[in-house]
Amino acid sequence: MKLIKRVATVISAAAVTLSLASCGSNLSWAAKIGKDTIVPIGLYIYGQATVYRESVQSGLLTSSQKLSEQTVTVSDSDSKATEYVDKEAKSKVKSYVGACLMAKDYKIELTDEEISEAVENAKSAYETDKDVLEKNGVAQSSVEEYYKDLTLKSNLFTAKYGKDGTDPITDDELKQYLRENYATINFIQQYFYTEDGSAMSDKEIEAVKKEYKDIQSKAEKGKLDFAKKCEEFNKNATSYKGGYTDSTSRFDTESEDGKKIMALKNGQFTLLVTDSAIALVQKVKLNTGELITDDSRESLLVEYKYEDFIKELQSCAEKEKNVTFNDKAFEKFGSSSRDFSELSIPTSYY
Repeated sequence: MKLIKRVATVISAAAVTLSLASCGSNLSWAAKIGKDTIVPIGLYIYGQATVYRESVQSGLLTSSQKLSEQTVTVSDSDSKATEYVDKEAKSKVKSYVGACLMAKDYKIELTDEEISEAVENAKSAYETDKDVLEKNGVAQSSVEEYYKDLTLKSNLFTAKYGKDGTDPITDDELKQYLRENYATINFIQQYFYTEDGSAMSDKEIEAVKKEYKDIQSKAEKGKLDFAKKCEEFNKNATSYKGGYTDSTSRFDTESEDGKKIMALKNGQFTLLVTDSAIALVQKVKLNTGELITDDSRESLLVEYKYEDFIKELQSCAEKEKNVTFNDKAFEKFGSSSRDFSELSIPTSYY
């Protein structure tokens, strides 16, 4: 863990554009830490843009409809999209403040090199969406603070939870996390389409379902080597049909299919059927030791603990008496007046 030598603690209120500053200095900032650190409102608005992009990528929102006309469903609860975006953006401001506070406790600062890299990343990101960001009142300096914040949080996270951290996460803890969220499976799957892309008839779909049920029955009785069957499907794979062995993935334990797979014992099968596809899955032994390597440990650690870390930062910011949040500015620059529909959204997420 390398400790950092230098950080820009004071954030200039000039990070907002002139159009925002003209609204009055009392609305130009999102938060203050004592008298020294000022968090620009532009960081809050860029947080809105980030939440919007992430939500479109995940399918929670769509860019083809006005934000103010949409609703989102999170944890089985519906809310206005604007309320959701604003709440998440405000949480980002809180975690930013929390990171500043924790950095002082840990005596961690960003190096000149890290600051330069953050500035370059921000420059690239800003140029990509310059028209949209300018229109919504975000200056490049606010985007720079966003990227500095990402780096600072990464360093803090390692200092706290890394092998040499103050609260290190052990391999045993990671193995338990893997057992609760990951599974290694053999499986075959078929989408209900023919190779020319046309939808199967009801009769063809029923034939596929019967085939899979027969394979499951024979495999469960020991009359068929399912791993070899998966290899056969893989060898003859098409656009809509294939098979794999020893495939290890993280499964969503909130989804029905994820629950079914995680509930299996090694060697057991489950048949998954939707309106568009069918899959026969066999759970096999998960080798947690092989999954925790020098290369994978960091990403697993982030997956396991980063969300809790962000919540801790937010809580720290909320409890700190020396911190002031500008609710009037949050209300003034709420996302109901935003148009992020032209933000660049990586197509690989669709």
